[in-house]
Amino acid sequence: MIYELYIELKGIEPRIWRKIQVDANIKLDELHHVIQIAMGWTNSHLYSFKIGNEEFSLKEYEVDTEYQDSMKHRLMEFSEEEFVYLYDFGDYWEHQIQIVQKLKGKEPYKALCVDGRGKCPPEDVGGIPGFMEFLKAMKDDNHPERDSYIEWYGSAFDPRELRIPRINYLLSLI
Repeated sequence: MIYELYIELKGIEPRIWRKIQVDANIKLDELHHVIQIAMGWTNSHLYSFKIGNEEFSLKEYEVDTEYQDSMKHRLMEFSEEEFVYLYDFGDYWEHQIQIVQKLKGKEPYKALCVDGRGKCPPEDVGGIPGFMEFLKAMKDDNHPERDSYIEWYGSAFDPRELRIPRINYLLSLI
């Protein structure tokens, strides 16, 4: 069975979202990698899933929270239609995930991005407030921090950029 998931990065306007299809049998740690690619993250920080009243991540991440092992649980094990994926415990990028469809059959791919909008924030930009300041500088050629942001990021940033064929190519490699 294939699950179609709607993933939205919370707290940002305009919305940044993806619609992906994954095999229902996917392990949560594999889903983490799919989300990283689909959203445009670089897998540079810790993550967790909150499904129902339980949290899942890699066991070596345990500090103050007791996580269930994300390598031992598959998406199809859960009855919840919505759950949370948290990436980067410092910048705190919270993603709301909703199972929008369950499609019969088994596809020959692990994951596929079918739609989306917006480019995810750069890593280590400082969470939502830092990203809003970053966007403000990118939109204003006369902003005093624009050149330093471009140097830090490596280029100008277009928040509307979304390259679904590139995402699907990268997804095909996992």
